[in-house]
Amino acid sequence: MKGEKENKFLLSRRSFLVGSTAMGASMFLLGTTGCSTTTPSSGATPGSGAVQAGKVEYTYQACPRNCHDTCTLISEVVDGKITRVVGDPTNPITAGTPCVKGHTYKSVVYHPDRILYPMKRAGKKGEGKWERISWDEAYETIAKKLNETISEHGSEAILPYSYSGNLGIVQNYGAPFRFWNKIGASNLARKICNPAGDLGLIYTYGQYASIDPETYVKTKMYISWGVNEAATGVHFIKFINQARDNGAKLVVINTVRTPLASQADMFIQPKPGTDAALALGVANLLIKDGLYDKDFVDNYTLGFDDLVKKANQYPVEKVSEITGVPVETIKSFAKLYAETKPSILRIGYGMQRHTNGGNMVRAISLLPALVGTVGTEGGGWIYMNTSHWKYNSANLTRPDLAGDRKVRTINMNELGKALNGQLKETAEKPVKALVVYNSNPLASSPNTDLIKKGLEREDLFTVVFDPFITDTADYADLLLPAATFMEYDDYNFDYLGRYIRLNTPAIEPLGESKSNLQFFFELAQKMGYTDDCFKESPVDVIKGSMQVDDPLMKDVTYEALQEKHWMKIDMGATFADHKFPTPSGKIEFFSKKLGETFDPVAEHYPLLESKEKTPELFAKYPIHLLSPSIPQLLNSQFHNIPQIFELIPEPTIVMNKVDAQARNIADGATVDVYNDRGKIQLKVKISEEVQPGVATTGKVFWNKLVPGGGAINRLTSDVLGDMDGVSTFNTNLVQVAMA
Repeated sequence: MKGEKENKFLLSRRSFLVGSTAMGASMFLLGTTGCSTTTPSSGATPGSGAVQAGKVEYTYQACPRNCHDTCTLISEVVDGKITRVVGDPTNPITAGTPCVKGHTYKSVVYHPDRILYPMKRAGKKGEGKWERISWDEAYETIAKKLNETISEHGSEAILPYSYSGNLGIVQNYGAPFRFWNKIGASNLARKICNPAGDLGLIYTYGQYASIDPETYVKTKMYISWGVNEAATGVHFIKFINQARDNGAKLVVINTVRTPLASQADMFIQPKPGTDAALALGVANLLIKDGLYDKDFVDNYTLGFDDLVKKANQYPVEKVSEITGVPVETIKSFAKLYAETKPSILRIGYGMQRHTNGGNMVRAISLLPALVGTVGTEGGGWIYMNTSHWKYNSANLTRPDLAGDRKVRTINMNELGKALNGQLKETAEKPVKALVVYNSNPLASSPNTDLIKKGLEREDLFTVVFDPFITDTADYADLLLPAATFMEYDDYNFDYLGRYIRLNTPAIEPLGESKSNLQFFFELAQKMGYTDDCFKESPVDVIKGSMQVDDPLMKDVTYEALQEKHWMKIDMGATFADHKFPTPSGKIEFFSKKLGETFDPVAEHYPLLESKEKTPELFAKYPIHLLSPSIPQLLNSQFHNIPQIFELIPEPTIVMNKVDAQARNIADGATVDVYNDRGKIQLKVKISEEVQPGVATTGKVFWNKLVPGGGAINRLTSDVLGDMDGVSTFNTNLVQVAMA
């Protein structure tokens, strides 16, 4: 059956909420860490799929979002329909309830605007007009277009684009990669999030895995450096509070006054991009005043003399001038850090999304080694715990399907440049086919006006596979219905905690939606690929990927996870043996490898867009605009969900009153925020959360759901960061003026 469907996509808050059921109480929405009273009894038996009529069943899922928490969820299913979703009360991280976003999953699944059938474009790109088609027609069209592209331009003219809309091991890391390896498409360097911080820590410690957050309770001081736990890992706040209940100190170091900062014993607010200078200034004081742990440094580190020379270049007065932090505050923190042991230093991800981000993480990482807390119980640093992600990658992704072909790599942060032929690789060999899944780049990627220009190309064949008609989907030639994680099998790992969690379907996929695995495997067969790996079931893929000869996974099987739903991976105490996988086997204050590109110890490199580095640009655009996470959104996900939209109907820009008064801007006014990359309109919130010269706006709203298309990434840069091609969202100078 065919018919036209125009995308009348919720143009106002009122029309968005019409016909939708809002949450009953705001306290229910905002609950994060307490135990829920609505969970099933411990004797409830989880199911593995759709339920029979009249039967009540509880099924277990693992939230696959790009979030530290990775909650285990329990869905109540009655007569084949999800009636409520709660958190697993038995899991120490989830602790009985999801976050504000997790409470909306029933609304996500049954959203009235969910895509349920394949559609093809029925108008111009961007108009949002669609005609329903069959899956057979969709597969035939895609196979024909991809085969034509390969024949006329080569397989590298095909570009997959995906990221963290779904972090399921099978549906994200596994099944799609089998298809792309077989077809020989361009490789996408997925560098948008954390590679600079990873590398910065590897230069120091040889790896970036760190302590178990459940050991926070054993610390005497928790230092939150560049983190907003209330937005990016709410379930871990209870572990911080446990430490506080035991008398632990709390220090928050952040350019923005976060909610946790209001509880802190000390709040330090450096200027954006100056954290390396602050860290080196603290190191200078620790060394000069004899506050460092000499025995630890002598036994377990390399290059202390080089660190001394470098730290001497950062006297506290100079550091204060660079960072804006008062001299006495820097001295007080250094003394407190040296005297309070054990201490935990939590290193955030957002700071690395600067042009100097990797070097800032590197500089900060030197401090725990100086005070000798590394490898101690309740001490050291915490960043990420993905070293327990042990799965059979060869079985999962099948790199052998690529044969001996060497394909080009395109950095996802340069999507706009790639689509417009502004990279050397794509100027010579243009991208002719784009397949987008697990992502909404027209909202969540940098420099989106340039991406939009590329998506408007009539010679670009674009497929979007998603549950919703996103900003990106408006420019698709084919729009295909993706199932939600409530409708298929998968498994997930935490990346701050140490858990592996099984995801089972609560219901059958709605309409004609399909999982990533089903879509790519069926498409592979339509392309004529006969490999047996495209005929496996999701459970087959899960079991195959768990065939790992590693002590960490010795007890982990599909059957064990079916019974237990989640299992903790026993990684032991990180660095307790004081052995480090660096070239020297020690913590390296001096890194020969780092020295090939940067200062071998550490250095403060001014931001590419700053008064120090680009004074002419700064004179034109004197406000440093940051775009941190907010609790209600996860990148661009959830903005279209009624309960969330009700909480945050439109984005704001938080400004200091000094900047607002200088521009005659009142609280609540609508302003233009702009630079050479684009312009958006935002509502002003005047607050002391930020210092003069700094502003923030939360990420990431959909362009078409806010007045004037005011999504932050129309302004952000697609320049790559200092280490490993990372994004630079937070190096972003703008001007603000009354609209």
